[in-house]
Amino acid sequence: MGPMSTLVEIDPDEYDPAAFEGFSATAAGFKVANARALMWFCQLAYETHRIATVQAVYPLWGFRSVVPFIARKSSLNGSFETCGLIGERDDAVILAFAGTDPGIWQNLATDLTLLPRAGSDIHEGFRRAAAAAQSEIEAAIQLAQQTRKAFFIAGHSLGAALAALAATTALAKNSPPTAIYAFGMPRVGGEQFRAAYDPSLGALTYRLVYGLDLVARVPPSLAGFRHLGRALLCDAGAKFDEAQPLTPIGTDDPQFSQQLAKMIERGFGNLLSGHLLSPAGPGTFGSLFRFIPPEIRDHLQDSYWKALSP
Repeated sequence: MGPMSTLVEIDPDEYDPAAFEGFSATAAGFKVANARALMWFCQLAYETHRIATVQAVYPLWGFRSVVPFIARKSSLNGSFETCGLIGERDDAVILAFAGTDPGIWQNLATDLTLLPRAGSDIHEGFRRAAAAAQSEIEAAIQLAQQTRKAFFIAGHSLGAALAALAATTALAKNSPPTAIYAFGMPRVGGEQFRAAYDPSLGALTYRLVYGLDLVARVPPSLAGFRHLGRALLCDAGAKFDEAQPLTPIGTDDPQFSQQLAKMIERGFGNLLSGHLLSPAGPGTFGSLFRFIPPEIRDHLQDSYWKALSP
């Protein structure tokens, strides 16, 4: 995979300088202010090919340092490029992962049909992508251990799946994260993985789902995959509400339904006919977002940060 496309990168002046104003490293439980800050940090993780943007933005948010990483791994089974950031503030260490670039959206179907390897029910594509960044994950864990700071892990899209897998590494090293914030997270594995994950990490994992977000509904439960942690769902056009209870651990919503499949098919039909489908987005090519079906439009980063803004 080459550099990220302009569909996921935005200009420095489009970043919210106040994104971390309400962030609290000591807050107990889910906080919308923390979700907003971490979603913006996930957006910055999409800029790993534009270091100048990272360097321009992170001081505005009170970070002492932010180290971008691009972990590449090639094999006969395919190539992976896992992108993210390791950030250190006075009060926390934050590990964030970028996700799937809709500029190469046609690759998503392939990513989501890879079967688990023998002896595991973890999605093989996600496992390989996490393995590519294992040294960076361990570096973030070590930094949190050495500084004795709160440790947050976050990700959007594919990055949310990687955040969950990174959390299992942290747990295995006796450094469980303070919280895992997962935006538009796909199902990472099956019942075996959920049974190993949720008892220790489920209560710390906050899975946010905006509108009809397609990625948050795949791979489907019918294929044996299961969601992790607790979810907070938000209707398209609305705001995430901290007063709304999160779903219980073990809840597998939202589901991928036949009705949604038909909506997607109809949406792509409208796309081919040139009909406008969705709100415009940020960035140079943000106006093109109007042609994206809502089930994909709702997944994009700005849908989440707008729904988390006051």
